[in-house]
Amino acid sequence: MTTQKIYRVGLIGTGRKGNGHARGYEGNPRTELVAAADPDPSNLAIFRERFPVTGYSDYHEMLAKENVDIAAPILPVKPNPTVVIDCARAGVKAIYCEKPMAASLAEADQMVEETDSRGIALASGDAYRNMPQHWKVKALIDSGELGPVQNINLYQPTNEISGGGCQGLSVLRLFADDADVDWVTGWCDDPQSDEDQNMGGHVRFANGIDAYVHNKPSPRDGIEVVCEKGVYHTSWTGGHLWRGVPRGPLVEDDKFFDEFGGTDYGWTTPSGRRQRAGIESIVDSLDKGIEPRCSGANMQKVLEIAIGFRGSHRNNFNAIKFPIEDRSLKIVPHQGRFLNKKEVYGEEAYAQMIGASVTKPVDGAQVE
Repeated sequence: MTTQKIYRVGLIGTGRKGNGHARGYEGNPRTELVAAADPDPSNLAIFRERFPVTGYSDYHEMLAKENVDIAAPILPVKPNPTVVIDCARAGVKAIYCEKPMAASLAEADQMVEETDSRGIALASGDAYRNMPQHWKVKALIDSGELGPVQNINLYQPTNEISGGGCQGLSVLRLFADDADVDWVTGWCDDPQSDEDQNMGGHVRFANGIDAYVHNKPSPRDGIEVVCEKGVYHTSWTGGHLWRGVPRGPLVEDDKFFDEFGGTDYGWTTPSGRRQRAGIESIVDSLDKGIEPRCSGANMQKVLEIAIGFRGSHRNNFNAIKFPIEDRSLKIVPHQGRFLNKKEVYGEEAYAQMIGASVTKPVDGAQVE
């Protein structure tokens, strides 16, 4: 009998979201949380009361002493690129950071290069893209049972297309077969601003698939994948699969999601379940030598799409060809994502956030 390897995890950043990731690692039988690092002594003390691991004020010391397999930097966006690169250079086997992983294309490029060149798996984000339901539908499409994808509609009104909005764009890329982008056209609230904001547009992938990002509020929500012989729709907390033929009636396949508890809200995706799927993915990447389901390379491409939308608006709505040449272009996330939340929201508000971070999520609740 072969004993499966248990992967050692070192967490960097013991704030609200770090506590959530720690729960996920504790709940996976293939991962062992062995250490955590945070320069904030109060955050680290609270964390170690909940998770009795070795604590460090300096993540460099943790990486040098603990021989971790998975480094988990759960940090604001501003310091994230530097820490991810430091982890790669320290020789870990995998890195699972949060999203968005960087503000600029240049930063994202370097993070992917530093990890790829060393054969390190890089995952980014407690992401909807990790959920197995989407991959089951994707496998059905790949088998030819639903016919080729004709177009994709993403219904995503949000004031942060790089922050929370990267979730939808990541799933959009999955159903476009993660193809390269040929060109995009798009629009946004303020084309001259580098700040994260609401955006919409049209993505033409190199494989001929067209995707449309609808950014105005409507009763429709989530993503709709239109195939030649079927339609898949998920509003993230529920899903439906219809089968049919061109110009014929659609009939719902109400048994397709039975393994996830049925359709509608029977296969809800609260943060806890989504988190578990992400950690299962990083374990799979180490076991099998495959790319994580929501990889750093994916988030790099997602950021480029959003920057392309804004660039199109800046350029009188003309198409922006990919890859984008100016890699210094950036989208600065909202302050609560870009900087330390305790500094942004204050000690009292942050104490409430970090307290809630260990509350068991209720089915159907969405936590970003």
